[in-house]
Amino acid sequence: MKGERFLYCYKMTHDTGFAPNPYHGVLTLATCKPTIRRCAEIGYWISGWTSNKVQGKKQKYTFSDDSQKLIYLAKVSDKMLIKDYWEKYPEKRPSPNDWVNDFGDNIYEPLSGDDFHQHNNGGGHNSTNIKRDLSGKYVLICNEFYYFGVENAIPINVEKGFVVHRLNKLSLENNSAKKIIDQVINNYKPGIVYPLS
Repeated sequence: MKGERFLYCYKMTHDTGFAPNPYHGVLTLATCKPTIRRCAEIGYWISGWTSNKVQGKKQKYTFSDDSQKLIYLAKVSDKMLIKDYWEKYPEKRPSPNDWVNDFGDNIYEPLSGDDFHQHNNGGGHNSTNIKRDLSGKYVLICNEFYYFGVENAIPINVEKGFVVHRLNKLSLENNSAKKIIDQVINNYKPGIVYPLS
């Protein structure tokens, strides 16, 4: 239905600050998840959830099937082509001299035509990832976001039997989608959310 808004939910196996990248005051999704990057529109929400095993910045975390937790929630405020992202967000380019920017997700520098140069990056993306990354065509920009990180991922009280699969697409009219968004925005301040203790 035209004009309808959705919440995408997906399982994450890696959470290093690369995809998504929550730094420099805006959360971006510039690599991985090509279907979401192609199809999500401004006003859609995206949520990343724990898989059974998630590689974090320093260690691997394990979760049981019945203890899925939320790693991040973000609302799409802009959507741009990868080549435009390179020019508009230089602060998101990888830099090995800075631990935050080492995980910069702005790794595709446009060349002539439709060619790109993939820069070295802390996210571990190499030549085997190029085709999949570029097939997403767009970068999602989220000014409103709640990033907990796998180390501080939070449980969410959703309908009994609600399970995040590889990819769920829920209408914002769906009761589960409403519960997920409401619980986060009513209890946390936007940005990188640090634990209370």
